[in-house]
Amino acid sequence: MKTLRCRINPATFVITQRQLAKYLKINLNRIWRWEKWAHVLWVNIEGLGGYFISYRKLEQWVAACSTLIRSCRDLKALAVVWLAIQQEAKRYTEDAIARLSEIHEQRQAQLCRY
Repeated sequence: MKTLRCRINPATFVITQRQLAKYLKINLNRIWRWEKWAHVLWVNIEGLGGYFISYRKLEQWVAACSTLIRSCRDLKALAVVWLAIQQEAKRYTEDAIARLSEIHEQRQAQLCRY
């Protein structure tokens, strides 16, 4: 769904070699180089070659989704953002979906009070 890709720009993410090594659970020195592409990161790993990482797996994407949820001004906008996240749910880690769900519930409760 375009909704999230139109609202979140991965080109603005600050991604470090240390973050990539931690995510990939490898030694920092095994990463030869990486490139930000439109929809994925490409990482060249010693001994493995090229490896693709979805931005949606990174903490920066989850943080951007959290910001989107918190910035919704009404229930309709919140529903649109949450639907977009749910449609992409299989691309996220279970922990990320659980955190986003909790933030969604909190924001929904806040908006229902007004």
